[in-house]
Amino acid sequence: MKKICCIGSVTTDIILSPVDALPAPGVLQRVSHSSVHVGGCASNAANDLARLGVPVRLCCKVGTDSFGDFVTETCKRTGVDVSGIIREGSVSTTTSVVCVNSQGERSFLYNPGSTSALLAEEAENFLDGCDIIFVGGAMLLTAFDGAPCGRLFEKARQAGKFTVMDTAWDFEDKWLPKIKDALPGLDLFMPSYDEAVKLSGETDLDRIADFFFNCGVKQVIIKTGKDGAYFAPSREERFSLPTYRSIKPVDTTGAGDSFCAGFLCGLAQGWDFERSGRFANAVGTHCIQAVGASDGIPPMADVLKFMEETPLE
Repeated sequence: MKKICCIGSVTTDIILSPVDALPAPGVLQRVSHSSVHVGGCASNAANDLARLGVPVRLCCKVGTDSFGDFVTETCKRTGVDVSGIIREGSVSTTTSVVCVNSQGERSFLYNPGSTSALLAEEAENFLDGCDIIFVGGAMLLTAFDGAPCGRLFEKARQAGKFTVMDTAWDFEDKWLPKIKDALPGLDLFMPSYDEAVKLSGETDLDRIADFFFNCGVKQVIIKTGKDGAYFAPSREERFSLPTYRSIKPVDTTGAGDSFCAGFLCGLAQGWDFERSGRFANAVGTHCIQAVGASDGIPPMADVLKFMEETPLE
């Protein structure tokens, strides 16, 4: 099985639920549940892959604070190769307060911290021994996004590696200019639908895919939430796959990252786009059945059994 290197955003997520509205200043509001988890696109995907049984290295930056210790130890216990976690005393570990409402949907309060300080030249030191290079959380990686990321992708490709990228919501609202220089180095781009609309200025899935192809991307996947995902392995081949809509979400935190992990798991085993996509939807469905970004992810064999036993609507 191929080894994957997940590079990019990491957070300590403080999850509160249910939060259907924030209290007025000075008002105390009760919540029923609170918990602390490792989050962030790259670390979520790495933890999910390790739980599935895929060899994976995480490359990210954390502080020398207690949250950095928490991230490192949690990932190590899950089975992630943590040799690529960079500790730096001048930054605080990125932190999110995740407010989950009664319907399981999320809102975030975000301190960029260490994620914004990761450098591409630092990440390049951890590519050896990995076959698939996945950058998660693009548009939050202030020092990494754009041209530096593009140079890393080109070096990875020259070494025979497969390059993949996912995006996060751009709270600065700059969008395409942040990552445009990295797109020509991508073998596969898989943003969410809302992020893809912001990046492309298009709303039709085929037109969105065409936009990214014209930017130099070789293959495109667009995550469409409860509708599953749209796949464009080439300009000529396009299809959509549904997901398991009968499963009511407990917490959608990390659902997109778990989809990415599921698809990367398929690629690591040499599966084609359709088989990898169906598996990715099933992994995402497991994610939303538990609180936290990775706690609901079982071993690969359990996901495959679920797919055999659970009908798609």
